[in-house]
Amino acid sequence: MSELRAMLFDLDGTLVDTLGATATAYSLALREFGVAAQPDECAAISAGRQWHDFLPELLARAGSSADPAAIARRKRELYPELLSEVRVNEPLVALAKRARSVLLLGLVTTASAAGVRAVLQKFSLTELFHAIVTGDDVVHHKPAPDAYLDAMARLGVSASECITFEDSESGIASARAAGVAVVKVSL
Repeated sequence: MSELRAMLFDLDGTLVDTLGATATAYSLALREFGVAAQPDECAAISAGRQWHDFLPELLARAGSSADPAAIARRKRELYPELLSEVRVNEPLVALAKRARSVLLLGLVTTASAAGVRAVLQKFSLTELFHAIVTGDDVVHHKPAPDAYLDAMARLGVSASECITFEDSESGIASARAAGVAVVKVSL
């Protein structure tokens, strides 16, 4: 590894625990489309996955012909109202705040830009990062390396100059595919 110049952070499940808010938002959205799915069921099927990877499966099991994209849109509308359920990983945020004066910091997530903005604003974390890459910025989401490659380009650093903090297998695979060293985080 070269000299460390940047720290990269995943958002959901790493910097903040959003699983409860996400699962509740999906449960409420599904209910509006006539599908009964409890938040714990939504959490189990959605953790670390994009909506297009699990909603069709969940809808098929429920025998529903509802449009997965419409449900995902409704979930995004409901999500900001549920941010009180989000928990910050205080030790990791403290590390980032201390490191910011000497290292470049990037947020690398495939969550939607609107959801990311809502979380960062709620917890006063927006100014923490020198670069923010969301799912809206890339064509191929994790486990593809696109989000990490974009973040490194924005920060002007190489993979050997970075370390990242990730929680999910798809995030870890994404970082490794981009050549970035990974620290696995569990909340």
